[in-house]
This record gives sequence, structure tokens and C-alpha cells, in this order.
Amino acid sequence: MSGSLTDTRARWHHRLPHWEVADRPHFITVRCAGSLPREVVARLREVHLRLAAISPESPEGAMLQRASFAICEKYVDQGFGFSPFTTPAAARIVLAHWADLEIRTGWRVSTAVAMPNHVHFILEPTRADPVPLRRMLAAWKGRVARAANLVLGRTGAFWQESWFDRWLRHEAERERVADYIVQNPVKAGLVRDASAWPWRIP
Repeated sequence: MSGSLTDTRARWHHRLPHWEVADRPHFITVRCAGSLPREVVARLREVHLRLAAISPESPEGAMLQRASFAICEKYVDQGFGFSPFTTPAAARIVLAHWADLEIRTGWRVSTAVAMPNHVHFILEPTRADPVPLRRMLAAWKGRVARAANLVLGRTGAFWQESWFDRWLRHEAERERVADYIVQNPVKAGLVRDASAWPWRIP
């Protein structure tokens, strides 16, 4: 697939620009609520306002999206704020809800990691008409939030409202992103070897 506009299944903007392209894998990052300091949230809001005024695939748009992702990663890798996935029962819920995703939605999680306060994963379509990405992710977030809040004995917001997504243009990019995901616990100083981190796929 070329990833041209004719391949687009959906585009929308909610804080961040989102773009679903047919027959392509998508890299997704979802943060937990309260996982960033207030001053960082304010900086991100400024970036997102600038993004809303321009085309996300323009050079400036691409630069701003990279900047937004880098700002988030710097802080979430420190385990700031609400970090439910330090509790094994909550981390297991994320893995369990990925396990049956393909049957219900036509999307398969090929690579994933649950970090203390965020998750990274690659979604790959396994049929021609998977459930729209926006609807699928909203439903997945809701199911995980309800189940995890229950085991944690809490109520209230679990996830940040929006998420980061990027459709992957070619196999080399998919491999690079997959390696980034797998190595994230090492980069964050949680383990020395990626294989030692239990909350991952594969």
C-alpha cells in the first residue's frame, strides 16, 4: 500500500491528529491519566494547538508530532504519577485484553509492552474490514479501565483521553518501531535485558 489519501479509512483530530490507513500496521501509545506533571501538560497543549492549525503530514506537522512524543516519553519513562501496571494483576489484564482482540476486531497485536504508566503496541489488520481504529481503541481502553480499576480497588479516570498513533510506512519502519517497543523497559532502567520484562508481546 502506498499510504496515499485514497488508502485512508479515517482521519480526525482530538488533541492529537489521528490517521488510519487501510492494510497498514499502526504504532499506538496510550498513557494513563495523571502520568505527566501539570507543566508538561501545558507544554503539550501548546504543541497540540499548533498541530491543529496545520497539516499533520507537513514537515512542520511531522516535527511537532515527534516533539510531542519525545516530551511524553521523557516523563512517562520515569514512572511519574498514576502507574497501575506496577501491580502485576493490572498488567496481566492488559495482556489478556490483547489476546482475544483479533477475533473481535480484525486487529492483531504483534508487538507490545505494558510499562508502569503507559503502553506501546503495534496493531496489524488481519482482514479487509477491521473495526475502525478509533472505535476499537475506545472500546479496548474502556474494558481495560473497568477491569483494572476493579482489581486495584479504585474508581475514576484510568487513561488519558487521547493517544498517539502513527501508521507505519514500510517494513523497515515497522521493525525499527518494534525494536523500540521491546527495548523500552531497558531504556527506562526497569530491566537490563528486554527478555526479562514480563509484560510484553511476544
